[in-house]
Amino acid sequence: MCAALVSAAVVTLGGPLVPQVQQSFGVGTEASQWSYTITLLVGATLTPLLGRLADGRRRRPAMIVVCALVTLGCAVSALGTRYGVFLTGRAFQGVAVALVAMTIACARDLFTGPATARLIALLSITTALGVGAAYPLTTFVADHLGLRAAYGGAALLSLLVTLAVAGGLPAVAARDGDPRLDVPGAVVLIAATACALLAISQGNAWGWTSAGVAALAAAAAVLLLAWIRLELRVPHPLVELRLFARRDVLAAHLTGLLMGVSLYNTPVLITRIGLAPRDTSYGVGLGLSAIGVVMAPIAVCNYLSSRGATALARARGRRIALAAGGVVGALGPLMLIGVDGHLSLLLASVVLTSCGAGATFGTLPGLIVDAVEPGETGSATSVNILLRAVGGAVGSAATAALVGAAAGPGGQTTSTGLAWAALACAGTCVASVVVSGCVPSRRRRTASHAVAVEPVPLPRTD
Repeated sequence: MCAALVSAAVVTLGGPLVPQVQQSFGVGTEASQWSYTITLLVGATLTPLLGRLADGRRRRPAMIVVCALVTLGCAVSALGTRYGVFLTGRAFQGVAVALVAMTIACARDLFTGPATARLIALLSITTALGVGAAYPLTTFVADHLGLRAAYGGAALLSLLVTLAVAGGLPAVAARDGDPRLDVPGAVVLIAATACALLAISQGNAWGWTSAGVAALAAAAAVLLLAWIRLELRVPHPLVELRLFARRDVLAAHLTGLLMGVSLYNTPVLITRIGLAPRDTSYGVGLGLSAIGVVMAPIAVCNYLSSRGATALARARGRRIALAAGGVVGALGPLMLIGVDGHLSLLLASVVLTSCGAGATFGTLPGLIVDAVEPGETGSATSVNILLRAVGGAVGSAATAALVGAAAGPGGQTTSTGLAWAALACAGTCVASVVVSGCVPSRRRRTASHAVAVEPVPLPRTD
């Protein structure tokens, strides 16, 4: 739980600090957004490989190395005096994205019975819980002590978690069913994902019809097709693509991709709008510490909405629970259109966005866990985490592109650009509602996947 929470806090650390990064390093809007995008890009490319490592005896050393790299990345960002060095640190921090999938594999392997379903549901929403816990503290430290202090504190916290994982996570005994690592598949998938995300990220800067963007997009398509062909032929694939033939698994992955756009990027829009002066026609005029207070309900709303979604799934089915999460999540970014200085609308956006994310991501793991064998849990859930991060990276790049395309004189952010970005986040949530219709209305009970046959509510805090 500590590893998953810290990973979420570190990954989303760049969100509320994007405006301060822009001011501290003297870079433009799109360049400063890269301090957030690059972490998601690295996380998206490496998560499948690290998730596969979590399915066997390599789990413990892999998690220790990942936590150590996160610590190193935070230290580099804290000490870097140039923007390039700062970005390098943020890139190292991206490996933290994989920790959620790795901890879910631990829960599936080390626990049995109802405790497994409870813990997996809780681990699945740690991304949002980490955001809610980290935002107030991060913004307060950055506001009063500066950007370096915020990342220095994250480095210290990550170091403590690294020591805790090294001392507390049990080793996994070797077994006949341990999956072999598909190195060629990992390399090809990393290359394909990197090309695709770079094409989207640089589209606004290079031009969407430029030769560079076209070449990256073509390379991503060719590499992806080659990877699919490779994964269908190797005996121990990095990702078991045949599982995508199941409607519940396919729906879970598409929903993760679509909802990831809003999960990672609506808070960035809230921060920009909240920090903007009132004379901008859209700003609320808050300080950075006040933004952290506004974000504080995220953790509570995610936790409560996850419990509510579990109860709804038990009563009406997971299809209804996923659809409800998408509808509520779409209302969040829509609240940002026409804020015009109203703090109440900003708070409403925070509550609705976090409730939608909690309901959705609290429901998804059960769809996946029911469909796969225990030895495939890390790999399968890592694909879902990968797609969330891909959605976040695509959304981050699209947000920067939309805001930049509608920039005013001197590159100033305008209400039009923010409205376009908010509509994009809301649109992906609506699309996830459509995808939820692919989920079977009634769950099939199977003996081999009995770990999460009955939805179980999250544990009581008392």
